[in-house]
Amino acid sequence: MYRLILIVSIIFLTGCEKDDICPESTQTTPRLVITFYDIDNTQERKNVESLAVYAVRDNELVLIEDISGITTDSIAIPLRNDIGVSNFKFIKNYSVENDVMFGDSNHIYIDYEINDVFISRACGFIANYSITTLLNYDLMADPPITGWITGYEIINSTVTNENQSHVKILH
Repeated sequence: MYRLILIVSIIFLTGCEKDDICPESTQTTPRLVITFYDIDNTQERKNVESLAVYAVRDNELVLIEDISGITTDSIAIPLRNDIGVSNFKFIKNYSVENDVMFGDSNHIYIDYEINDVFISRACGFIANYSITTLLNYDLMADPPITGWITGYEIINSTVTNENQSHVKILH
């Protein structure tokens, strides 16, 4: 009887795999890194004063919490991984009074291909992106309305990490 329990226990223990835990150091889906440059000197970075960024989803604005009224020359924004387009509203000189938003706004539309990458059984998949098009105006307006963003350049169309800038915005 003891032999049977011992044999079953050995089979059970040797058949188990180690716990599948995704380490915190594992790469996650990268965000799009945008740097802002001076339109008069396209090699010089230029801060955007009191910047807020909203993701536009189903005609609703969703504030990106860590980009709300900050002054910066670079940001990282998450792209959607369920469809190959993301729409953002960038607002400089941003403020909110009595639930009314103020500032200079500009829409950014980004089209891209999504490349799912398998990391591990515990971590699952992450998405990498290949940018195909970026537009710096509101497509729904007729005629298209441009705002404070006067130009852009896609520096690196492949978004696989957040270690480098992907898009250069001139203002």
